[in-house]
Amino acid sequence: MRSNRSVWSVWRIISMSQDIPDFYLGTRIDGVHLNAEQLSVRSTDLNDLIGSVSYTEALFHILLGRLPSNDERRLFDIVLVAFHGGWGVLPPTILVPRIVAGTGVNTAQAMAAGFLASGPYHVGAIEHGMKLYKAIAEEFVALNKNNPTSADVEQFAYDATARRIESGEILGGYGHPLLRKDPRPTHMRRLMCEMNSEGIYVDIYDGVVRCMLEKKGVVPNVDGMTGAILLHLGFQVEHGTGLFLHARSAAMLAHIIEEQIEMPYQTMRRFMILPIAMPKLFNADFKKLTKRFNGLRDSKVFQMIKSTVNSSTRKAKEKAAEKEQVDLRQINEHRQARGAAPVDVSVLTKQAETTDRTTRQKDFTNQEDVPETLPEDGLFSEELISDCSSPELLAGAAFFLSSCLQSIPEDEADDSQRAKTEALVNSALELVRQAAGTSGKNAEVG
Repeated sequence: MRSNRSVWSVWRIISMSQDIPDFYLGTRIDGVHLNAEQLSVRSTDLNDLIGSVSYTEALFHILLGRLPSNDERRLFDIVLVAFHGGWGVLPPTILVPRIVAGTGVNTAQAMAAGFLASGPYHVGAIEHGMKLYKAIAEEFVALNKNNPTSADVEQFAYDATARRIESGEILGGYGHPLLRKDPRPTHMRRLMCEMNSEGIYVDIYDGVVRCMLEKKGVVPNVDGMTGAILLHLGFQVEHGTGLFLHARSAAMLAHIIEEQIEMPYQTMRRFMILPIAMPKLFNADFKKLTKRFNGLRDSKVFQMIKSTVNSSTRKAKEKAAEKEQVDLRQINEHRQARGAAPVDVSVLTKQAETTDRTTRQKDFTNQEDVPETLPEDGLFSEELISDCSSPELLAGAAFFLSSCLQSIPEDEADDSQRAKTEALVNSALELVRQAAGTSGKNAEVG
């Protein structure tokens, strides 16, 4: 056991300063290790994460290579919870898994059907929203404006959105096919105000929201808000759809199990009634019917009848409207208060961090300390040398160390650090040579 930990210490030292060679079969997600039974995430032992971090933290860590701060964890939780529910049977990522589950397939197939039900108009809209915010951010940075404020960014986003509207561009993350107003964005934006956790992407979001409301009367949906939060947290556009589906899979699973156990084949029966009982309506022009229905629904007569028949619904709607107005007042007051606050635009050019820092952040005590300098009696014991007897291991280690030596940059600013790195890698290479000689002698004796 001590030998394996010593080997791991060597490779931890090397992995901190060197890129993974092309021939290495691992990835940056698991990190450098030579023990096939070493379960690692970003070069951190999985057992060090189990029981020490929440799933939200672990998800953040595997995607971005670091643990989130408390505010980042809470914001990430807000995004995942906003996605996870599905609210009813109509969204495709809920309807399709239920119908497929009703045919008797297993859970995995029904879940796969739900994932395939996503597209640019459902789930995938978050990536379109994120691309919009990224494009506006890049345009703003190109101006090279000195000491920009939150108000400057918001106004620029407003103007950039107005140009896109005039050109006829469709903006992802705004409007909703089933709801006149998505209630989640306003609630989430107020939570960000309470946390005082905003940045340039949230300022851009505010500008886009204001322009879309004034120019087209369209409000944001959950994709528009969550896309800004994910960019604020450091995620890439490519993360958007995957994270939405990752969270929505909770609702998919719950609906699939209900369809399989409690209401088998019920969803399909409901929708089979429509083409059988009303074939003409089923084949009708739903665009025209939607306009007529919306006109009827918004008429004063219909609203009076609805209020009389269902007073509880009216009271709930009034209560929700009052809460929304309170939220909007808090948001506007907060935006005005921070309008003159400086904005950090460096986040737009900062490279995503992938180097693992979990062990330092969580202060795990079961990790061996890596010495900065070699002890006088040498880092590599005879026990370790004798344990390295696998020809495959020795060949892989030799290739890896040689590649590490070749990849040390020539223009290293700190010559002393470069010398230490070379000495360390050379020492490790010498270990491999000694182990190879020991292995050869043992083979001859055998």
